[in-house]
Amino acid sequence: MYGPAGAGKTAIAQSIAELCEAFLAASFFFSRTAQGRSDNSRLVATIVWQLIKAIPEIREIVLSALEYDPTLLSQTPATQMKALIVDPMNQVPMNRLAKHSRLVIIDGLDECFPPESQNDILDILSTSLQDLKTPLYFLIASRPHTNIRYAFNSNAFCSIIHTLPLEHDYQSTEDIRHYLTSSFGEIRSKHVYLLSSWPNADDIEVLVEKSSGQFIYAATVIRYIARGHHGHEKRLNFVLKLRSPDNSAPPFAMLDALYLQIFRSVGKDEIEKVMEILGALVLLKEDIKRLEDLEEFFSYRPGELASIMGDMTALVHIPDSRSEHVKIYHASLPDFLLDPIRSQSFHLHAAKVYLNLAQHSVKDRVNKPFKDGSSKYQRYIYAKVFSECVFASESPFTAELSNFLMKFSIWDSLPVRLEPFLDINIGQICVKFLKKLQVGAYLTYFDVLCIRAEESSFL
Repeated sequence: MYGPAGAGKTAIAQSIAELCEAFLAASFFFSRTAQGRSDNSRLVATIVWQLIKAIPEIREIVLSALEYDPTLLSQTPATQMKALIVDPMNQVPMNRLAKHSRLVIIDGLDECFPPESQNDILDILSTSLQDLKTPLYFLIASRPHTNIRYAFNSNAFCSIIHTLPLEHDYQSTEDIRHYLTSSFGEIRSKHVYLLSSWPNADDIEVLVEKSSGQFIYAATVIRYIARGHHGHEKRLNFVLKLRSPDNSAPPFAMLDALYLQIFRSVGKDEIEKVMEILGALVLLKEDIKRLEDLEEFFSYRPGELASIMGDMTALVHIPDSRSEHVKIYHASLPDFLLDPIRSQSFHLHAAKVYLNLAQHSVKDRVNKPFKDGSSKYQRYIYAKVFSECVFASESPFTAELSNFLMKFSIWDSLPVRLEPFLDINIGQICVKFLKKLQVGAYLTYFDVLCIRAEESSFL
């Protein structure tokens, strides 16, 4: 099942998972913004764990294989697939397997990184499906990226695949109309001051037309209006009056206009912090995306981040619990923010974002202790964030980054102040990049400091 971002692939996959629960053996939903779900490292292990519950006959076989070779879960997905799924299932009589659920849903294949791993997953599936005596059935939902499309059109898949395109000619209009109608009904039921006739049928049709077949537009509109407290009618009117910036009608023109409207509604005193938080959510790979971790990273007081992001709740999920993750609702938002033409003044310039995050990762931390109870792992993560940002900023290597490294406050008395970062030698990271920049006169000074650092007991 393939289609562009916003076509409703994930919504359909989730609905199938719920409606076909009796037939569902396992599922895995990739997400580029969620740790553990942005690559293929946990795919097979997650499916195996669910298959054990769906097909009890393979349980002892799988556990025996793991007992015989405990390293299986750290080996390649192809090895895991054969040892933990194909071989165990092939040892169970076909008539017994036929009585169990064998549907596996994999959603968001295009959000598995790096892109090469997408092809690896498809190669593993094509090989495994042919080796299985009793088949598993996979529903795969993805954007139609070139490499994925080529893989599915190859000889390995042509005889075992059925495709469902959710392209621009997909008849989603009625689905979107039904979604909007029922969602507005839920909003009215929660706010008694809203008239039963609101919104009228013409307003619904305008929104359906603006959606241009993109389910994500309708979903964002509903979240934006639902979070309007006592301003629901006003927010709906804003949306109805929106026009695409250039009066054209590309697939995301109206979604972009809606995104821009939401960003422009953020107060001038808050927008810089909003963009700062979004920069971390969009670009950082290190997992500091729990609410409490983000507040600590940016030196916010408890509850301050939720206040800052108050106008962004149509686009970003802010959890009630500080131990839960802050999440961007849809992949179309990072796409929008990283495209300067679409996001205009709200564009996330990657080099600037990384520089800012690198500064935050060391700001006040080399001279001040972490909060009481701060673990070694937590300190390690901050150092990893710093190194990730410096390495990510390598191309292009900006003057701003080089100036930051040369003025970095830990250069004075380096060995002592490097203690909080424990196992990560930030000094060596900085020297490496400064040498690449060929800063001449500074090299001797930094080399001396690096030698001092290596001699320190802290390193």
